[in-house]
Amino acid sequence: MGKQIENDFVLKYVAMIFATCFVYSNLRYVVFGPEDGTHVPLFIMNKALSWSGLATIGLSKVLRQDETSRIAGLLGALMIGMHVVISFIVLRPEYLGKFFSSADGMRMTWKGEVSILAGVLGLACLTCLLWNTATVYKKANQSIRIRSVLPRGVDILLFCATLHVAFMGWDEWFEPTKWADFGYLPPITMLSFLTGVIFLFTSCSSSKT
Repeated sequence: MGKQIENDFVLKYVAMIFATCFVYSNLRYVVFGPEDGTHVPLFIMNKALSWSGLATIGLSKVLRQDETSRIAGLLGALMIGMHVVISFIVLRPEYLGKFFSSADGMRMTWKGEVSILAGVLGLACLTCLLWNTATVYKKANQSIRIRSVLPRGVDILLFCATLHVAFMGWDEWFEPTKWADFGYLPPITMLSFLTGVIFLFTSCSSSKT
């Protein structure tokens, strides 16, 4: 498979991942859920970006070709970066009430704080991976080599992401009755957790040397 064909394949695959996550988010929260279309640009989009970004970064770890892996990783990082920016905007009791204390609605709960901490740690890992991608060393008569800044960085990032979504919504995963208002569709935090775990173990078994 030629280089351009491989790159086009990755772009199409990532587009399919994002489209799937976006459609599912709209089905759960708008079509079957209580949200209306006015919150699609940020609130719903944020959910699609976080899930698809995680899946795309996981995909980058299991791809065999370095260039296609790099492209997938950068696209995943772009989506996660957008997710982080939007999250700062919507991190308010009006949008994410379960993150905040029911007593005053101002201070975050311990689960909310742990979830955010895991997300920040994941963002730090992502920053190291981006630095790793951008830092190249050229040697005479040799191809460009990218040296690792954070060994097994994607695995650490996936682990932090699974913690992030677990503390965000695990209390809803085992009570399908709580899914009733969303067409009984599983929570995106649950699906993101499963996505992260699958890629975490897959990447461990097929990681490049």
